[in-house]
Amino acid sequence: MKKTLFFALFIVLAASSFAQNITNRHLFIEGFSERNDQLEFFLFYFAMEARSVGYTITRTRQEAAYTFRFTVVPNTITVQGVQRPAPPEENQYYIRIILINNRNNVESLSFNFYFSELDEMLEYIQFLFYRATVFIPAIAGEKPIDRNWQNKWLYLRTSFNYPIVFHALQPAGLEGGGQSLYGFNEQGEMDDFIPLDNKIQPQPGFTIGLEVQFLNFMSFEANLQSSLGNNSTYSFFNWAAGGELKFLIKTDYYMIKPYMTGLYQFNTSPIFKEFPSFSFGGGIQIAARGGRSGAFFVDLKYLHSFSDVIMINPYIDPPLAPNPSEIHYKRFVIGAAIGYLYGNLDRK
Repeated sequence: MKKTLFFALFIVLAASSFAQNITNRHLFIEGFSERNDQLEFFLFYFAMEARSVGYTITRTRQEAAYTFRFTVVPNTITVQGVQRPAPPEENQYYIRIILINNRNNVESLSFNFYFSELDEMLEYIQFLFYRATVFIPAIAGEKPIDRNWQNKWLYLRTSFNYPIVFHALQPAGLEGGGQSLYGFNEQGEMDDFIPLDNKIQPQPGFTIGLEVQFLNFMSFEANLQSSLGNNSTYSFFNWAAGGELKFLIKTDYYMIKPYMTGLYQFNTSPIFKEFPSFSFGGGIQIAARGGRSGAFFVDLKYLHSFSDVIMINPYIDPPLAPNPSEIHYKRFVIGAAIGYLYGNLDRK
């Protein structure tokens, strides 16, 4: 009997403790729609907006202080007591949003918003979420999380980069299983074989750039990059211009930015006869607050060139193994960077 009472008391205390840990920043989002694309669209963007302003999205209603519920319904009109679809010139759907206080199961507010296409709703997501949650009270003593650094129109980016360049040897024109340069002796016989291999070369450098956060979940960065072109002599630097389209995932303390990127090469070392001007790839940047207006970040990326890098045979003069005159490589880059973002101009 004592064990049973103790177990019951333990369950009550655990439930009480769990309930005390639920703050007004815990939110459950649920939705209903006859169309899957509408349901997925609003679930995704409302959740993204909630996280961007500091809410913790829960998996169940019991874990949250409030429920954000939406229902997408076709817009209809009544003609002589009969409901019919709205005419083409009017909005074809409306979304009904209800905020429910889970502590007493009372609807705090509800409203409708009319629309036709999902694309047009992108600019209203933030407004609809704010209109529904603005009345959620802050808990006394609860210190709001500073998200100012995540919401700037412009960011100045500076970083130290450490890209590692991979040149994969191609067999075009080579002998010895497609791996060797060669020459000819006086009898016209092939000799003087010089074996080649893949080249792996770190090319440290720096990047400066300007990032524009034109949507709450998306930004674009244009940058200028420089890297060491020749590690042995330090006599040449590569220069390139880059662009990165970033998709922003904002949490309470971090921003995670997967992105697509492209790079245009301004100049290349004279040891190359041909060098691809463009390379493309992707990466991910993870930023953490560094002051009220800025953030420190780490960055990982991959770049691939679609055409061959062609190097001039270095053994042509003197003619040790002058054939072939060109050496082909496939080129790709795996890079890491650490840096700082300084933000300016607050977004609403």
